Amino acid sequence: LDDISTKNSKTPPPSSRHAIIMRLLSTKSIIYASAIISATLTTTIAQDPLTNEQLTGYGLTLAEVDIFVSSESSNDFAGLPSSGETDQLWSDATAFEHGLSNRDTTDVPYKSFTYYPYLVCNSSPGKSRNERRDEIEATFRNTPGVNASHFYPSDSPYANNDNVTCGIMRARGGTMDKVYASNPNATDWLQVQPGLPSMKMVEGMVDAIQRAMDGEITVGVVSISEEESPNGNGYITRNILGVQNILCPGVQDFEVEDVPDEDILNAVKTFVIGNEGNYVKDSSFYHYRVYGGDGEVEVHTTRMSFWADSIQAVVGGDFGNEDGSNKCLDGIIGDKFEFDLEGDNLNVFSKISYEEMETLGGELGVMDAELEQCLWFMVMGLATNPLICSLEQQHRVQTLCPDGSSDLSTCEGAGATPEEPESSGVSLLSSRVFSLTRFIFPALYWII
Repeated sequence: LDDISTKNSKTPPPSSRHAIIMRLLSTKSIIYASAIISATLTTTIAQDPLTNEQLTGYGLTLAEVDIFVSSESSNDFAGLPSSGETDQLWSDATAFEHGLSNRDTTDVPYKSFTYYPYLVCNSSPGKSRNERRDEIEATFRNTPGVNASHFYPSDSPYANNDNVTCGIMRARGGTMDKVYASNPNATDWLQVQPGLPSMKMVEGMVDAIQRAMDGEITVGVVSISEEESPNGNGYITRNILGVQNILCPGVQDFEVEDVPDEDILNAVKTFVIGNEGNYVKDSSFYHYRVYGGDGEVEVHTTRMSFWADSIQAVVGGDFGNEDGSNKCLDGIIGDKFEFDLEGDNLNVFSKISYEEMETLGGELGVMDAELEQCLWFMVMGLATNPLICSLEQQHRVQTLCPDGSSDLSTCEGAGATPEEPESSGVSLLSSRVFSLTRFIFPALYWII
């Protein structure tokens, strides 16, 4: 990623659209959101290839994303002394994401890794949702060098009101550059925002998982600090916390082919644990910002340091074994976590109980703090994965032997093996927030 430099990047000055949003943001009004997005960009771009910073100028600001998306973005980018620094940091992260899509990807193990998710908006006035949607797709189809296999718009209903229509699209790297370069008038109505990792995470997810790790709530990652309730047969049932992910458009029908579930699961898992963790590291703006520059301290937030430190711990040698394996990637995530697919839901849960995880940690020489860093690496590995458009915490009921072990076929002193109880499928968010904001960005549960 040496060619993706964010230091001293020069993002185009805010347009009138951006000035309006800063004055109206405090209202959080849907009416204001419509008016903001309906204001147009007036910059005309040349036919020459666009820089990452130029592409960033045609995206959404953090303030705009906050209106439409209930995500971890504000938390990840919070805490800087001024709004100007925050805006610049967001622009740098967006430019970095554009850089990922435009880099050389000839050596990636899966071609689908070269496609990235975007939030695409059309603010053409006086048009219906379908007309705006058709205009977006026609613009992409008619762009030289872009064909139908280069972009996958979501089939779900688009966000729509009198002034804007938005939706999710997964597109091949370099597609957005070609679209804007070949359609300069599109800058008047087309806005394209890369799906940053923070946008994919439902708001409150990080806090909920950390509280579970700290034992403050009764649902824990890999059964950490959960309550036990023996059932009538002497077995133990527990609620454990995992991660539910929504696949992006075009992952399951990539290039007009139905992709086998096994191939998708292997691709997602390879991205997380393959290449010694470097797929995740190289795709993380946070790690690049904190560890990757030229030795000088770049502006970043405390939350970004938290994510970057977890990545660095895994790839930097803290989990290395003498045989070249990695305790986190191979011994914990690779061996003890289950990746399964139900429709477009990709779920990640531990295969073993907390007691067994503690024992495993002791055998591997992994302390509790290191175990947490490994789990956070896994979460960020899912968030940076270009195949995934959404993450949120999810409950699952786990049945254990009376001694806390997970292999029910070896239970001693218990009755007949019970049937696995159905998961409640309820997140830690309230039902109201769940219904309004669950997957607002990735699955098009739109507020407007």
